[in-house]
Amino acid sequence: MSAETQQLFFALLVLLAASILGPMLAVRLRLPSAVVLILFGVLLGPAGLSIVSDLPSIKFVSQFGFLVLMFMAGLEIDFHGLRAAGVGALRTPLLLVAAIGVCCVVSGQLLGIGPIGALILSAMAVGLPLAALKETKLASAPIGRHIMLTLSLGEFVCIVGLTLIELVSGGETGFHLFVRVAKICGLFLIAGLVIRLSRALVWWHPASIRRLTAHHDVAELGVRIGLFVMLAGVLISAQAGVEAILGAFLGGMLVALVLRQKEILEGKLAALGNGLFIPIFFITVGLRFEARSLDRASVLRALLLAAVAGLCKIVPSLLFSPRGSSLRFRIACGCLFSAPLTLIVAIAAIGRDLNLLDGQLQATMVLVAMLLSVVFPTLFKLIAPPPPVLDAGQGQHALSHAATS
Repeated sequence: MSAETQQLFFALLVLLAASILGPMLAVRLRLPSAVVLILFGVLLGPAGLSIVSDLPSIKFVSQFGFLVLMFMAGLEIDFHGLRAAGVGALRTPLLLVAAIGVCCVVSGQLLGIGPIGALILSAMAVGLPLAALKETKLASAPIGRHIMLTLSLGEFVCIVGLTLIELVSGGETGFHLFVRVAKICGLFLIAGLVIRLSRALVWWHPASIRRLTAHHDVAELGVRIGLFVMLAGVLISAQAGVEAILGAFLGGMLVALVLRQKEILEGKLAALGNGLFIPIFFITVGLRFEARSLDRASVLRALLLAAVAGLCKIVPSLLFSPRGSSLRFRIACGCLFSAPLTLIVAIAAIGRDLNLLDGQLQATMVLVAMLLSVVFPTLFKLIAPPPPVLDAGQGQHALSHAATS
């Protein structure tokens, strides 16, 4: 075995050890697992003990984990819930997402952080809030449905906004810009065509599709096809000249739209991603975290940006919420809208790649993400209304429904 291979295996061993210890420590500290993994990366990297370096192979595993994370973000969107809610139920979430966007753009201008900074302030993601809703048993309650509808729309708008920023920052004008826009439109058209064809395939061959979502499939075709769709979306995005994040996200959306019973497949893909690739991505974020570039002014700026991001979510939530919502309901929703850890980390990384953020500002934004993801879910758990209590009749009905499903 060559010295380079030994170095790679050693790095993987250390990263896997950190991915095991991180969640265990996160439970004791009552912190999001991703935050603890980032801190482990800081400890192991150049800013800490310098045990692990950012090797090319580690970069590949981290990049793949990032793509799986974005694919899972698209897969988590509940399109069947959106369809069942109807157009009328989407009016309030759409107004809320628009109001949050306006608040963040204005705040970004006042703070001088540019479009990428405003997008970070407005970022909304499903992952961490969904975990908080499940923990508080509010995922199926009215507040949970409202939060998930709003987050699903907000996350999609944020990904599209990031694509537009990347498009504008490219510096192309005239015909070249027109070609890039045409390629992006073609990407969405291809996605729409594939969705239509896939839904027709599900309609005509339900038995074959059922295998993709089965509990026990030796070949695990569902997982393989899911990863194939993700990578196909990434490569098509590359051909369109946009960030891979859009292709991975659209791939997840495609699977979520086509499969009605996606929970089993989603669990298998989550096991694959969360078992190896996604934790290594978060640890690698810590490895690249330029902690030494953070001075007192940067920390104070991070605290200010975190407070502004929270206000930009809470204030619109006070104005745009379902009719009859209590003040407690509205504030709790705003708190959970303010915990988009994964998406802020992703936007900050892409902003650095596009030279829209320097190392210090990227580190500041990652610190903002960690602050938001620790403070606001905790506030949500303190403020959120108690979960609905089923009476005896409802409980018996739920049990009989569970037994027959």
